[in-house]
Amino acid sequence: MNIEIKIQKNLVSIFLKNKKNIQAQIIFPEEHNLAEKLLPSIDSLLKKNKAKPTDIEKMELIADMDDSFTTYRIAKAVADSFNWSRKIR
Repeated sequence: MNIEIKIQKNLVSIFLKNKKNIQAQIIFPEEHNLAEKLLPSIDSLLKKNKAKPTDIEKMELIADMDDSFTTYRIAKAVADSFNWSRKIR
């Protein structure tokens, strides 16, 4: 399974994917509070689908904004940190 964080047109979408199929998703407006919403939303998505963080192979970010935006940097830091932690296990 993979998690895809997509930020486009002021919407944040978090997809739980099994191969290329979307298994579940959470969508919420980007209201400059991503630091407060991103991790709880990912946790909720996993719990609703009876998945654990160890079930996730990769997390990726797709965004239509420049990397100078704080929203982008927060999502990128979460995805990079998760992927890094998977490598050291």
